[in-house]
This record gives sequence, C-alpha cells and structure tokens, in this order.
Amino acid sequence: MIFSRKKIQILFHFTFYFSLLALISSCAKEKISLSFTELHSGTTDDLNDVMFLNDSVGFICGGLRYDKGDILKTSDGGFTWHDQSTDEMSKALYHVTFISADTGFTCGYDGKIFRTYDGGTMWVLYQNFYYSPVHSLFMFHSGEGFACGGNGFNHGAKLQTNNYGDAWQTDTSKVEYRDVVFFNELSGVMCGYGVILYTNDGGITWNYSTAKQDFFVAMSFVNSLTGFAIGYTGSIWRTDDSGENWERLRNSNTVFQTNWYLNCVAFRDENTGYIAGEGGLFLKTTDGGNHWDKVTNAPHVDWKGISLVSNGGFLCGNGGKIYRFLDQ
Repeated sequence: MIFSRKKIQILFHFTFYFSLLALISSCAKEKISLSFTELHSGTTDDLNDVMFLNDSVGFICGGLRYDKGDILKTSDGGFTWHDQSTDEMSKALYHVTFISADTGFTCGYDGKIFRTYDGGTMWVLYQNFYYSPVHSLFMFHSGEGFACGGNGFNHGAKLQTNNYGDAWQTDTSKVEYRDVVFFNELSGVMCGYGVILYTNDGGITWNYSTAKQDFFVAMSFVNSLTGFAIGYTGSIWRTDDSGENWERLRNSNTVFQTNWYLNCVAFRDENTGYIAGEGGLFLKTTDGGNHWDKVTNAPHVDWKGISLVSNGGFLCGNGGKIYRFLDQ
C-alpha cells in the first residue's frame, strides 16, 4: 500500500499527539487526602517558618515585612500558641531554629538576628552590618554558625559566626540565597537564585553543584548524604553525596505539566517527604521523590513553612494560618 505525502504527514501528527497524550496521562499524579485541623494563631500576619522540637513544643515566626516581627510558641502540640515577640522585632522574621530546648535563633528582614537562651521567653537582638533579609540560619553547639540572605534576586550574602551570633562576618554576592544546611563544621550546602553551592572547608570556599535552572528556595536532608531541594518554579532535586551532585526528579514548570510554585519541603526519611507551596499545593512522596501524590483536601493557603512530628506535621502560611495534618 502506497501513501501520499499528505497522508503520511497526517499519520505522523496523529501518532505524535497520541503518544504525547499517553505520556501526559502516564505522568498524572495520584490524589490522596489527609486529616487537617486549623489552629488559632492569634495573628493575621504572614507566618513564614515553623519548627517543632518534639511532638509538643514548637515555634513559628513571621510578621509584616517593614513593620513587625512575630514569634509564637506552643507547648501543647499546637493547640494553643503564645506570642513571644519583643518590641525590637520591628521587621518580619523568616526562619527559626533551635539547637536545644533553651537555645534558639530567628532571623529576618533588615539583617536582624535574635537569640534566646531560655526557650523563647526572652530574645536579644544582634544586628549585623548586613541590612538586607536574612532568610536562613544554621548553628552548631560549638557556637559556629552560618546564615544566608539576599534581596531582589540579584544581591545576596553569606554570613558566618564563631560566637553564637555575637558577631558575624559577611561575604556579599550578586546572588540571593534562601537556605543553608551544614552536616558538620566543615561540610555544608547553600541554595539560592539559580545555584546550589557546597563547601568542604567550613565556608571558606563554595563550589557550584550540578543543580541549576531554578530559584532554589528550600532543602531537606535526612542524613549527611541524602537530601532534597526544591525550586520555586516547580523543580525537585535529590542528592546522595552531600550536595555535590543532584538528580533532577521534576523539571521546572512547562506547558506540558501543571504549574507548581513551591516554598517548603520536609522529609521524614529517604522515602517519605512532603512539599508545600502556593494556592494550597501540598504533595507527598513515599518513594524518595520519584512520584508525588497531590493532597486534594489541603486548605487553600499559600504555605510557607512545614515541620514534621511523629504522626504528621504542621503547616503555616499567609494570613496567620496554622494547620496540623495527620498522616499515620
């Protein structure tokens, strides 16, 4: 049987689009539902980060960018939250972390970094000379610590301290940084606009990893080797060598897939993890990030922070929203 050129072209296009449709259908995500409970925060300010020390004690930070910072604490698993903000918290706070039940840090807009030695009852301001947002902070029990920040997608900084934040050394750059994680006092990873960097000499030098082509906003490591990173415009990555090399698990948003805008990630172990983002987007994986299930009944909130506890976790976001989710 002989086909004309026109018939061959029609057959080719039909086969191409049928194959494309089949591919899209095969990549469709499963949908699941979880149990959500809204918790009363006592504020309508945006809440940017949440950290639980155990199933009962947790902290949330947030605020209004130019006018106010918020620190909230719970001691009953999130059912009640107490405002522990101070007058010096005059700008929004973006990240909160504790290295013990008593010693914690929070950082935010205008380079403000606060420290507590009494479990959050009192916070002392340590204003460094970098007057731009500090987005993330990592501290060791030895007093060695690292922070990163930036503003406007074209200006950033790496910060380092060796005395629990009493003083900071600042190294500015043209790239905004969003998250920093260290495995020991020599080895760490930092992500930001278009880059994920790693260091093996305590931050003296930073090297480019293989990850690129997104605005990397958050990371979650389950041990010193295996971790995950997300880009704001939808890409998901995994490393198994402490951040030197990354495997792309999902591309950034394209016309052939649903657009995801991602803000936060938390993994329980090498297989089970969660990602949350804009417009109530909440995803779960049980196979190390190869496949993601969409949580269909997640509240419609622009999620900004996530923290896991033994039988689920907590999400916080815009408008003072806090939710607990159960996933047993």
